[in-house]
Amino acid sequence: MAISDEVEVKVREFQITQDTIYWIIAAVSALILVVLGIIDVIAYEFTLDPVTGEKIVTNDFINFLDINDFIILAIIVMVGVPTFLIIYREERRQGRIDENLPFLLREISSAQRTGMSLPRAIQESAKRHYGPLTPELRKMSSKVSWGIPFNKAMEDFQESIDTPLAQRAALLILEAERSGGNLEDIFEATEKHVQTLLDLKKEREGAMKPYVWIVYASFLIFILVVVVLFQTFFIPFGSANIGPEQTAGMFLLDINLDTLEIIFLHMLAIQGFFSGLVAGKMSKMSIKAGLMHSVVLMFIGWFAFKILIQPDSPLFNITI
Repeated sequence: MAISDEVEVKVREFQITQDTIYWIIAAVSALILVVLGIIDVIAYEFTLDPVTGEKIVTNDFINFLDINDFIILAIIVMVGVPTFLIIYREERRQGRIDENLPFLLREISSAQRTGMSLPRAIQESAKRHYGPLTPELRKMSSKVSWGIPFNKAMEDFQESIDTPLAQRAALLILEAERSGGNLEDIFEATEKHVQTLLDLKKEREGAMKPYVWIVYASFLIFILVVVVLFQTFFIPFGSANIGPEQTAGMFLLDINLDTLEIIFLHMLAIQGFFSGLVAGKMSKMSIKAGLMHSVVLMFIGWFAFKILIQPDSPLFNITI
């Protein structure tokens, strides 16, 4: 095994170990939050006010959090830590590969037009920096200089690069080289094709940004609707103690605010999670990218619930 191969193996082993550590941190943190939630349930004690019949809490592990809060925070941590530390890093690496790919192809094509052979052109290009492409390019350069056929070196290069755009470019080069023709023309045509795809990708992402903001705006409107329902309907009617004689025996309003709060808290979490997936699919064409939006929206929903719905004295009151 060549030195460059050994270095690549070590780098990948380090990344796998690093990713495993991130997953362990996320799992342990989520488990700690769930355990704290269970302790909070066990330690919770209350008595009933003999006059009003309301619950008076006599013992609570953490006053402002309950088991539902701990579970939602555990989900946010379990999804958020790997998302921001692993998925974001991998997407950034793949984006840098795609961005540097046209410059690499252009450099090889220009070097060949000056009279350099393909191995020499690849060797000269490998001396420059193309981000994450550089190690793979240098490995391919070494293989070509050792006499390994260009087809075989290119196939290995294609397998080692895991971005769809780079693999497509490598496939185009291989098929064009097999069918015959000047390699410098092939590299130049592939460079133009890749650059066009990158421009289309940036154009699509720019066109989809307003729709991502619409997803966020829709979620904020959903939160506002929930707040309005609680402050103008559920809380007033729940505290009014309306009996059947006041409604002519037609119906009895029996609103349990604690149960409703739990239901709507779960609704906010579910709505935030799936809205984030939709936002990621529209913006990046990737469900994994949507997990970052899901974490942000779930936290916004939970935080809004804790300051606008659950407290006896919310941050502001809405009167209609």
